[in-house]
Amino acid sequence: MGKTEKWDNPKDRFFTHNGYPDQAPNHVKKDGFGKGNWGKPGDEVQDMINDGDLSDKIMHKQRRGSNTSSNEDKFANVQMQSVVE
Repeated sequence: MGKTEKWDNPKDRFFTHNGYPDQAPNHVKKDGFGKGNWGKPGDEVQDMINDGDLSDKIMHKQRRGSNTSSNEDKFANVQMQSVVE
């Protein structure tokens, strides 16, 4: 018996026998994580806001309180006093 010529080069079973041909073999269904696709990290924060457990104002602040421009004036005054002394 003669050897049959293959149509293409052999590939790993992981790539040829799992999933769909147009997707990566390690693609997660629905882009979720964990058993049952519970969602991505951080999705629970939006659920807490919707349930009222977490205030919406906390997550949508423009700047932190420690970075406000009023504090910059205080720091400038303290620095100027230390330079003068």
